[in-house]
Amino acid sequence: MIIEDNIQVDLTPKYNTILGTPELVNTEIVFRGKGNILVAEDNVRLHNCKIDFKGDNACVYLSSNQKHIYHLALDVWRETTFFFGKDSYFNGVLHAIASERQNIIIGNKQVFSFDVWLRTADPHLIYDCETKERLNASKSILIGDHTWIGQRAFILKGSVVGSGSVLAAGAVLAGKKMQSNTVYAGNPAKVVKTGIFFTGASVHNYTRKQTKQSQSCESDEFIYHPGERLDTSKLFKSLTKAKTAEERLELLQTEVVENPRAGRFYIPPKSNPSFQKRMRRVLQKLRDG
Repeated sequence: MIIEDNIQVDLTPKYNTILGTPELVNTEIVFRGKGNILVAEDNVRLHNCKIDFKGDNACVYLSSNQKHIYHLALDVWRETTFFFGKDSYFNGVLHAIASERQNIIIGNKQVFSFDVWLRTADPHLIYDCETKERLNASKSILIGDHTWIGQRAFILKGSVVGSGSVLAAGAVLAGKKMQSNTVYAGNPAKVVKTGIFFTGASVHNYTRKQTKQSQSCESDEFIYHPGERLDTSKLFKSLTKAKTAEERLELLQTEVVENPRAGRFYIPPKSNPSFQKRMRRVLQKLRDG
């Protein structure tokens, strides 16, 4: 079943379902199985995209994007979940493969550079020579709110990117937890700077005056701190146990869509006294108004 170039096809719930009316330009949506659901909120524009449902009972949820256009190449295998939050920017096509019943959850206000890849699985099995046990289990991926993912970065199975963080160009994040408001770089990705934030502004065409003004920023908007955090481990277990796309959609709706708190994807730092001291100052400033 294919939808392309603004041609809408009726799909009965018995087979596959599209909820919403996304704008489709040079875009292909393919259903190879049954029981799949694609949700597109208002203001979803899919340009030069391909969303390929390769199995049964998967759920893809695309949130509203007021300013920007989605550029996606998704392979969605059986019983997987792909959630995308609101108002993200794409400098090129974001490639993502959700497979072996694992999930990809992405928060609000992302900045994705060119040729970024997300994968929840190694497609081929690797075993220990002595024990004969499998070594490369598949795992879900979480990207928090307002992150900046650099050009040709790879985010692999089991990775977590905390809100407000930056993953540098060419970095490979393989199963690590990136704490919030940090910069990671390299292969394998490692911490290079803690206690940072970015605003999302682009300097390419700045005047001298704008460059001078940009040397400081007084906003606390993108400094993330502990709040009522979402238990993502519990969410991923529930999504994996869900048997139908409808059950996955209900979990997304109640646990993610209806949970807009700024601290929901906060990843605390490891033992780092200087960072924790700065965070305490920030929290005190926020409490004092």
